[in-house]
Order: sequence, then structure tokens, then C-alpha cells
Amino acid sequence: MLGLDRLQEFLAANERNTERRFHVLSARDGEQVVGLSVFSYTRASSCGFSEYIVVVSSARGTGLGRKLFDRRKAILDADARRAGQQRCRGLFIEADDPWRVPAEHVAAERETAIDPVERRRIFAHLGFWRIDVPYVQPPLAAGKAAVDYLDLLFAPWDGNEHDISAHAVLDTLRPIWGAWARHEYEDHLARLARYLGGRSIALRPLL
Repeated sequence: MLGLDRLQEFLAANERNTERRFHVLSARDGEQVVGLSVFSYTRASSCGFSEYIVVVSSARGTGLGRKLFDRRKAILDADARRAGQQRCRGLFIEADDPWRVPAEHVAAERETAIDPVERRRIFAHLGFWRIDVPYVQPPLAAGKAAVDYLDLLFAPWDGNEHDISAHAVLDTLRPIWGAWARHEYEDHLARLARYLGGRSIALRPLL
């Protein structure tokens, strides 16, 4: 689970950021936190972005992940209405591509989290699709390297499981990448924009 200081950082960002609104959602079993999600609403695209979603191993397979997902959906729809939109358009998330992720990263994930293939199955069950674009995450901080083994996924809430507009992708990523990599994100975003070319991007099945 994330530490309290990191969770407070996310919520504190709401005081200085008008482009995104962060939320921290937790599930408890008595005094124990058994599930946690950090996510945000992006005004420009009226889409959500999932930073983290974690369920403890003892609670997996109980439907808790679905409950967290549905609760996030309700919160993001409320954010959209406050922003003058009818509803949130859907939720983005980054996920390891099981066939491109480095072997040492997979081994570490199996020790602390869920195997990337199993995680992909769960995301598919929750309604996520892979955006058919070569996705490169900019460096998260100075001295870090870009990450090229992630996929960008999207769970549409309007029933459109065929494509997503380039504008929705770019308008969502711009404030997110800008917060991570202030000095490098513009080059990454410009390259992605040239690739997208203003067209609609296909959504592909995860499995």
C-alpha cells in the first residue's frame, strides 16, 4: 500500500491544480485497509486517470476490485457534472505489457503484486481496452528514464468499445505528463500528437 505521506501529496495537489481533481478511495475490513485506489478527473477531456488500484491478496477474488471500480465511476461522474458535463467519458490506466516488460520487473511484481498477465485479465474483466498506439511514458523525474513497456488502456463508459479520439488521449495526458516530467513531457507529447494525427484511435482487446 502507499504511505500516508504520498496519499496526502495527491490530495494536497487539489489546492494548486485546477486541471485535475485527485481522489483517494479506501476499502476497510474493520481497522484494516484491504483496498486502495488513487485516481483523478481531468477537466479538459472529461476523463479519469487511475494512478493506483490495490487489493490485498486475502481480498482478491471477492469482488472488491469491482466495487472499487464502480465507486470510482460514480465519483468521476460527479466530478464531470460539477464541470458542466453530463458524465465522465471513461477511465485511463497504464499497465505493463506482459510480452515486453523486463524479466526482472516481472519477478519483482510477482513478489509484491499480481502477475502482469493476470492483471491484464482483471482489467479486461473491468471493461478496459488497449489503445492501439505505441505508448512511451516520459521520465517520472529528473534522472529517470522513459518507460517503453507499458500500454495505455481505456475503459469507455458510453458503450463505444471501438475507438477513442486523439484529443481525449492528448488532453488527458497533457496535465498528467506535465506534473511528472515538466522539462521533458512536451517533446513526448508532441511526438505522440504527430503519430495520432488528430484521428480516432482503435481500442483493441486485452486478451
